[in-house]
Amino acid sequence: MPILRLFSLEIKTYENMTCKSVNYELNKMIGSKLLRVRQRTDLSQQNVADDLEFSPTTYSKLENGKIDFTATRLDQLSMYFCVNISDFLDPNIETPRLLKDMKYPLDYKEIKAERDLLRELVDLQKKP
Repeated sequence: MPILRLFSLEIKTYENMTCKSVNYELNKMIGSKLLRVRQRTDLSQQNVADDLEFSPTTYSKLENGKIDFTATRLDQLSMYFCVNISDFLDPNIETPRLLKDMKYPLDYKEIKAERDLLRELVDLQKKP
């Protein structure tokens, strides 16, 4: 029995280490994106930390991926920098996009109106 118990402890330790390494990679990715966003705005770490009421050390650790990002903190940062929050989590996007530069899907009514106009144009072209 002691061998079996020791074996299960080793598995649990391994699983926790795996989660930590995944969190570490995610934190590094988000932190590097946060750094690029901050540099794009020409703000210092101190400026951002003061504005968001973080300690400068905490903000530095965020950019270096040494602190876990909570959903609340990520939302706060994305609102501060006016960037798309999901871009922080997308590995295919290097620097989060500014909200003002993003194109949002059109409203259903707008799509229907555009479709109807296109149909009218096609019908007009068909007529001799």
